Amino acid sequence: MKVKRSEVFMIKGNSYILVFSMAVLLTIVLVSTTPIIIKTLLVFITIAFVFPVMRKFLFKDKFRKIKVAFYSSVTFTIGLFLVSIFEEPSFKLDGDFLIIMVVLFYSLIGNFFYGLPVSLISEFISMKFSNIRFWLSGFIHIGFGLATYFIDPGGFFIFAVICSIIFFALDEITKLYSASYGPNQETKK
Repeated sequence: MKVKRSEVFMIKGNSYILVFSMAVLLTIVLVSTTPIIIKTLLVFITIAFVFPVMRKFLFKDKFRKIKVAFYSSVTFTIGLFLVSIFEEPSFKLDGDFLIIMVVLFYSLIGNFFYGLPVSLISEFISMKFSNIRFWLSGFIHIGFGLATYFIDPGGFFIFAVICSIIFFALDEITKLYSASYGPNQETKK
């Protein structure tokens, strides 16, 4: 069976919007003042979407991975907010709400641009080892969270590790849920 070049890459009739969006994103990343290591990471992530196998993992189970990235950002932000309330109980609606939104924004960026590709890589690798899939996936998620220490050795890598643990836990929970109650399973009434 011969595979056409257009089937390997995404250059098909209805993919012009995706190609244009990727070109705009790459242009913004390359002309920005972002550090080179983050630029490189963002370029690799953007190029990964060219391959259908990566998009297949990302969009399967009704966008499960995208939902997990969003839910882990919200969970991290709520958890950080609750910890800050117990440390300093005086909550000011104007200043603290802005801080919460900033934390949510950066958490979303981290989970979508770093956590999501790591989770896709983790799933791709761990599928080959079914007997230790859970442990290998957890090791990859948390390992990449710890690897952010080399990007920013300040205190922010602790938050990356916490986000990676939350991402892994929610990914496994949603994976179990979709296996139990997914479209191929009958729900009991």
